[in-house]
Amino acid sequence: MFNAIIVDDENPALDVLRRLLEKTGQICVVGSFTSAMDALSQLRSLKPDVAFLDIEMPEMSGLELAEKIWETGADPEIIFVTAYDKYALDAFRVNAIDYILKPFSSDDIAQAIIKLKKVKPLPTVSQMTEDKGRIYCFGRLSVYGAGCTDAVKWRTSKAEELFSFMLQNLNSQVAKWRITRALWPECETEKQLNTHLYTTIYKVKKTLLSANIEFDFTLINGSYKMELPDIYIDAAEFETITDGEITVTSDSLDRYKRAFSLYRGNYLSENEYLWSQNEAEKYLTRYRGLVSGLAKYYMDRSDYLAAEQILRDALTIIPLDDGLNEMFLKLLFIKKDKSALVKHYNKIKELYKTELEIAPNAAMQDLFNTTFEL
Repeated sequence: MFNAIIVDDENPALDVLRRLLEKTGQICVVGSFTSAMDALSQLRSLKPDVAFLDIEMPEMSGLELAEKIWETGADPEIIFVTAYDKYALDAFRVNAIDYILKPFSSDDIAQAIIKLKKVKPLPTVSQMTEDKGRIYCFGRLSVYGAGCTDAVKWRTSKAEELFSFMLQNLNSQVAKWRITRALWPECETEKQLNTHLYTTIYKVKKTLLSANIEFDFTLINGSYKMELPDIYIDAAEFETITDGEITVTSDSLDRYKRAFSLYRGNYLSENEYLWSQNEAEKYLTRYRGLVSGLAKYYMDRSDYLAAEQILRDALTIIPLDDGLNEMFLKLLFIKKDKSALVKHYNKIKELYKTELEIAPNAAMQDLFNTTFEL
């Protein structure tokens, strides 16, 4: 998977591009910036393989930013994303590998990744075995066969759900009644349940075979067990990195940043499976601790830009999190950024009222009131 940064002075454009990139399963966005200077300041720590740059930005153009990136000695590939075609010649003069015109599509992104692969070998990750397939669980389940760039297409939604359920219980024996109760709670007769289960297992196996994914799906004494030898699973890597107490130090920073980049959304959140909620809460608890640890690490070193980026990215995933919102307001207070603090407080005040019918907690209200003393 390639690590990427995105720089665009418009937040909506950042959000759209980020979703399209991460949807491919081949790009992990490790930083998104509305400021070219902020992107430059984080370049050394983020070590991106590719940078997607808007060209027309008020502070510094994307063309100027590309030149600055080269001057730092960093070597990410450059892909420009812009609404204007008049800069094409200038773009290639700074060795950009592609030039995508807005509004862009998934096909545009796919073509850019093809060009990226031609000039830059795919980075290896010790835990990742690309030739065995890849599975991503954060956000929506996405399964890729060996060497495939397109996610597998499940024959039915129940086949996808059964695979997800067995993936959550990977390498464990799961009683047949547990499976059927989770997936077909409305069925009353054993005959109906058996028919649904056997048919769906068949569809899962056919899908995995067609994707060239090695697996074992066996019946053992009335229980089923699924094994996926050597396949890469983002949730497994995240769990390994965040196992135990999270203590961010200079030695562990890169590992924790890797875990942070893996969490692109709550576990199976877009699949909306009731049976996955406890697992989702487990991962979310770890993610909260990870975000807090990273933000505190940067704040302790007065690297407020890095701390702000971590918190902003996290709050796009969990915007109603009290602890992270409070930490973000404290950061803005320390920076004496009165306008940003007021703007964020008003935003979450409206969000809390709309979604939860409550007001921000007392600590956040105190920060808001105190900011007028800055």
